[in-house]
Amino acid sequence: MKTKIVLNRFRIGILAIALSFASCQKNENFEETPETETSGQSIEKYFLGDKVLASKEKDGTYRLQGTDIILFEDQLTDTPVPVNNNEAPDSKINAKLGLFGSVNKWTNNTVVYVIDSGLSQSVRNELQKSMDEWTSKTNVRFKERTNESNYVTIRSNGESCNCGRATLGMNGSRGFIELGSGTTAVVLIHEIGHTLGYIHEQNRSDRDNHIIINFDNIQTGAEDQFYKSTSATLVTKDFDIKSTMMYGSYTFSKNGQPTITDLNGNVLPRRQAAISALDIEGTNKVYPSDGNPDPDGNPCAGIAEYDSNKTYSVGDKVTYRGSLYERDFNRWNRIAECTETPTSADICSGVSEYNRNNSYSAGDKVIYNGFLYSLGNDGRWTSNGSCGS
Repeated sequence: MKTKIVLNRFRIGILAIALSFASCQKNENFEETPETETSGQSIEKYFLGDKVLASKEKDGTYRLQGTDIILFEDQLTDTPVPVNNNEAPDSKINAKLGLFGSVNKWTNNTVVYVIDSGLSQSVRNELQKSMDEWTSKTNVRFKERTNESNYVTIRSNGESCNCGRATLGMNGSRGFIELGSGTTAVVLIHEIGHTLGYIHEQNRSDRDNHIIINFDNIQTGAEDQFYKSTSATLVTKDFDIKSTMMYGSYTFSKNGQPTITDLNGNVLPRRQAAISALDIEGTNKVYPSDGNPDPDGNPCAGIAEYDSNKTYSVGDKVTYRGSLYERDFNRWNRIAECTETPTSADICSGVSEYNRNNSYSAGDKVIYNGFLYSLGNDGRWTSNGSCGS
């Protein structure tokens, strides 16, 4: 999957930081986003160590300059924060959990969703097609919410367009996908990619080996949307012009000429209502199958110990000091304790969600992005595992 994921040195193609840009695209029958204007002035922020321009929306979220990607305050910083891809699994997390929220994959390979009543039946039909495309070819699953604390709300944006925008990764109950009244599967499949944590393919660090960016044809002010990320994670070694996360050749064109071509100057194939072979490969790395569970109930059975000399990718699992960890986009998450006897109770049962406005003391526990954390005497939060385990 040429899709990049948001991690450090690997870059999901950027299937993860992604920014899909705005306005009608020449010779395309869909829009990357419904509008180019934002509700606030653009300010400099840092996302996974990269400088970006973002506009604060009325709802408190941040839009990356007219793109279809929406970020939350805790996914941005005011100064560059280096991402260490070789940190040990039990690295502590600062007491301000929000500073390390960044991009998070969905737990248990499952995107939990709520459909707003304002979404038309035609768009609901396209939504089902889009979910089926992902579930029929990858390990990702979708579940309508019952009482889960992490979910994405799918709603109308009030526009009459084949367009959409989405938040990046799992964001507790704050995530959303907003769609126009004419949105089709070709756009929806792309927006689901953002929800999974993927950014645009053309933002990969190796893109100049595969495509040409024609900056002379790009709308004034949109040049930054074609930046190369230095901090997203690549989950496949190959660039993919067929990825659902790839810009079209005329995205942000100011003169009807292509903004992106292949190395021979040819326009790229139009995006289809399908995920590519590399999208499938990359997603199944990020969201790996659980395989056959150990009959003796030991979640660590067959999982190798963490090796500080090895480079790990999103979705990799290791054992470390008696626990099972899984690599997320930008950190390790403790999944379970290595044991011969399975535990049946949910470790998050009865624990409240993290609230940045609350004061916490040593020993307190909170739920944050699907994981249980406890606050130590040193003022740092430690992950105790995934909710549901």
